[in-house]
Amino acid sequence: MEVQVKRNGVDTIKLPLNAAKYSNKVMAEHGLSFSYGNVASLGLRVGDTFTYKGEEYTLNQVEDFKKMSRFVSSFDFVFEGSRHTLTNLFLDHLGARKFSFSGTAEEWLHLFVDCANSKTSGWSVGEFEDMGRVTVEFDSTYILDALTMVAQAMKAEWGIKGKVISLKKTVGTPRALTFEYGKNKGLYSLTRKSLQDKKIVTRAYARGGDKNLPEGTFNYFTIPGYVEKNTDIYGIREGEFIEEEIYPRRTGTVTAVAQIDKKLFSISDNSIDFDLNGQKVEGETPYIVFKSGLLEGNQFEITSYNNTTKTIRFKANDEGNDNWFPTENVHAEVGDKYTLIGIRMPQSYIDAAAAELTTKRQEYLDSNSVPRVVYELEVDFIHLARLNTNLDAGDIIRLKDAEKGIDAEIRITEVSYPAVYPDVIENGMSFDAVIGNEVTYTLFEKIQNDIKEQKEVVTQYNKQSWERDRRNIQALTEFRSKVLDPDGNLEQAMMQAIAGWFGTQSMYYDLDGVAMTVNAGGDPNSFAMTAGRLIHKVFKIEGLGNIWNLTAFSESGLIPTQGYYLAAKCSKTALSGEWVLSTEQIPTEGIPGYWHFNFGYLTTVFDGERSFHPTKGFTLISGGQIETDVLSAYMINANRLFAQVVTVGVDGYNNAGISGLADGKIYDDSWNVIGDDPNKSVRFWAGSNEEDKYKAPFNVLNDGSIRAISGEIGGFELTSTSFRSKVLDSGGSPTGKSSGIILSDWGVLSRNSGMSFLPSSTGLDFSASIVGETSEDLPTTRPLGTSDVRAGIFGIRRQELTLDALNQLKGVWGNYGAMFSSSKLLGAKYEPIRIHSDNAAAYMTSQDYTLIKGGTGDVYLPSDNVEIGRVIEIKNATANTIGIYGNGYDIYTLNNINVGSNSLLKGATRKYRFSAGNQWIEFN
Repeated sequence: MEVQVKRNGVDTIKLPLNAAKYSNKVMAEHGLSFSYGNVASLGLRVGDTFTYKGEEYTLNQVEDFKKMSRFVSSFDFVFEGSRHTLTNLFLDHLGARKFSFSGTAEEWLHLFVDCANSKTSGWSVGEFEDMGRVTVEFDSTYILDALTMVAQAMKAEWGIKGKVISLKKTVGTPRALTFEYGKNKGLYSLTRKSLQDKKIVTRAYARGGDKNLPEGTFNYFTIPGYVEKNTDIYGIREGEFIEEEIYPRRTGTVTAVAQIDKKLFSISDNSIDFDLNGQKVEGETPYIVFKSGLLEGNQFEITSYNNTTKTIRFKANDEGNDNWFPTENVHAEVGDKYTLIGIRMPQSYIDAAAAELTTKRQEYLDSNSVPRVVYELEVDFIHLARLNTNLDAGDIIRLKDAEKGIDAEIRITEVSYPAVYPDVIENGMSFDAVIGNEVTYTLFEKIQNDIKEQKEVVTQYNKQSWERDRRNIQALTEFRSKVLDPDGNLEQAMMQAIAGWFGTQSMYYDLDGVAMTVNAGGDPNSFAMTAGRLIHKVFKIEGLGNIWNLTAFSESGLIPTQGYYLAAKCSKTALSGEWVLSTEQIPTEGIPGYWHFNFGYLTTVFDGERSFHPTKGFTLISGGQIETDVLSAYMINANRLFAQVVTVGVDGYNNAGISGLADGKIYDDSWNVIGDDPNKSVRFWAGSNEEDKYKAPFNVLNDGSIRAISGEIGGFELTSTSFRSKVLDSGGSPTGKSSGIILSDWGVLSRNSGMSFLPSSTGLDFSASIVGETSEDLPTTRPLGTSDVRAGIFGIRRQELTLDALNQLKGVWGNYGAMFSSSKLLGAKYEPIRIHSDNAAAYMTSQDYTLIKGGTGDVYLPSDNVEIGRVIEIKNATANTIGIYGNGYDIYTLNNINVGSNSLLKGATRKYRFSAGNQWIEFN
């Protein structure tokens, strides 16, 4: 059996199929591989084709060969199926290879087929399923790789038969076939292999996205706890299901649209079931994100919401040059789908997201709680012939092995067999298959795509940008025809070309360690260059290299009305050179034995100064790109300037930068990674290279937090161990006036009293160096056997917290301005005094310490919220003896008698202390 090879439709050689093996793998390779020996030459060329079982196969790479003798060689080569044609064709859309597209499975298939048919022919749309919409970005991506990227985004699979492309959840054909060991049962051998990159998980956690987080939830949406399965068999093996698109969300449908002005639009949705007002997530901007229609994939800032009309008003996006999106022609339409972010959602949506995450967590656990394996089968050819059938990748068969406990419907993911089958069956032939439910997403240009995902500038195109570009091109075309040379000195006022190259080969060099001084010391007639190295990219001395050492150069007394050319004069025989400043132009080969590498031009003196204009290097302008060494501008108007990472520095020290990567980690105290958190991604850093940006001396994270180990903030200085005033004045002597504050591991030092804690409306000025306040209400329940104390300041000497002291604190119950374990006064002691001169009884309160009773009437001790240890003092300033009443508590008198009241003689003073026995103890 042979196949006829064709070249551009013309027959060439025939290849015997007994030298070929057919192979097919789900979402991967498909072709016939040949091993052909003992021939002088086959004469094959890339692009040759043949037809096998109704499908065209193409030679896409030159054959490998091994010389066996002078006249005989062996050849290995592969003719690949039609799907591999798509590995040679870029996916493009509206003429662009770099674009973003959003669509359903059907829309994606039409995009792929339309693009393939624009470059080849015969492609058509096959089967597809409704799997929602996904958005994927491409940049010079081959069609087959793009198909794989979309399938992965949809968690689906693609299939290609001939030139028919399908996109489904699972690509496969159920077959009523059973294979097992035994005579006439179809299996020669069965081998199980573990998938090494698939981890067993018996305890699963879950987390969702970081949008619309409920109050009190931080970093990302999650559900509590975990679920377990098969821990009794495999032990605890933890894993986490992560899905950024699961968060409290609502997908709404537009029922009305309106344009308020050029920059404001609105949509209405009469099914909105909650009031958006007051639901903004603190610190975030609310957005409306369109999921279908002309605005699909775009988000816009919400400015207001009318709960009566269910209308959301949003701002257009500024595209630059007074262009705004949406527009009068491109805008939301009735029926468009949208969602909201930056909004706290009602509990029903939180519950729905939690339920979805719970379900996905269980699915993840069910799928990963057993070893992931595939089975390699060697199938009985005779059995297949007896059944008059064949097997191919994607077929679903039943596999049975009673001894191993296998009885399941499993899909064939890969097959290989001699190409002559089923027409020829011989001894020694084998039909091999791999079965399992694991499929790998294979990108044929994987390395290229990985680099682009991490480092390249990403540009997204939407329908508005295409419309804006069309308008701009029309405007530029008009401008080109109207360009005017008002002075009439130019040969051509407007130049048009495909590309422009500026510079010559002699100018392609770099300088290392060289510094220039123009107008040295304020003298425009002085000029200097330091010593350094010139590294040329084209010129070199054979056997020596391309790096010349340049000596230092300086010159004064330049002529003010004369300009000068500066060049590096480099030897052709030795790696040495010098700077030459000349009023004449010197060509590169102008002096024998030397190269003159032009550096630039030093102008004449204007307004007391000279300027230097370098001419080294090159600039290439091609299409919409500029490649050059240095770009200088008086102003850069960038509507969108985006890069993943920008690093800055000199002389190889890139020690600062800006990052847009979502690569945040959680670290322990030793900088070991203990988790992932995109909200901890470094956005700005200084003092470390890119790799160590997370522990740089200064950085700012995505969540707004700042890390700095030193610096100045206003009038304060930050060191590695303290935060202090830049100016500290100790006062010079113990009684001198001091100022400043220090916060460190040693404590807090605050000097001078310049901070008042009372509002000016009180008319009082109580200023202090340190103020500690408590505004807590007194606890409603008095503790039993514990304590409940709130204080503005605690002053504690740890050695005084003995067991006896702590036992005395049990039952302490109150709020205080300060609480101390001990205190020492170096001066006078001041305590409040209350004078009661009314002719009525005086009832003491929790605010009283010393009471001077005048007039007439008795005194009643405090009764509400009295705490153990409370001390009061009473002075009888009346003309008679007065009564002291316990007011609900007993009084333990100086004579050791419990009474409900006691008397205090005229002019006498008594103190009372409240004790643990709920009584007032009287003492002098």
